[in-house]
Amino acid sequence: MPPIVNQSNDPANDALLGAGLCGTPKAGAYLDRWGYGERLPFLVISPLAKRNYVDHSINDTTSILRFIEDNWGLGRIGDQSFDASAGTILGTFDFDDHNWDRGWDRDADGRKLFLDPTTGERTGW
Repeated sequence: MPPIVNQSNDPANDALLGAGLCGTPKAGAYLDRWGYGERLPFLVISPLAKRNYVDHSINDTTSILRFIEDNWGLGRIGDQSFDASAGTILGTFDFDDHNWDRGWDRDADGRKLFLDPTTGERTGW
């Protein structure tokens, strides 16, 4: 089960853990928004992504928003949006890899990758 990231005390809707078991919300907090939904794979496809790497940090779709906000200095949305508490995706990137400009479609030796358009399997270099 994902962690509780936003406390709630709505006895009509706190059914997963039972009434009163989702913590005590901050004053003025929106209720019934207590945690993440089902677990989904989070794939980073980028020439700057770490190769053959699995990041075990907790993130959600607002982690992408947080990355954009932080990268371009935009600030948070506010009004209790989850981007303020979202996990970071920075661990999935390798910004120190000086060969990133070789392109996403090439291997470490610079050979071009070819994929089968029907199956997506590698057909050669």
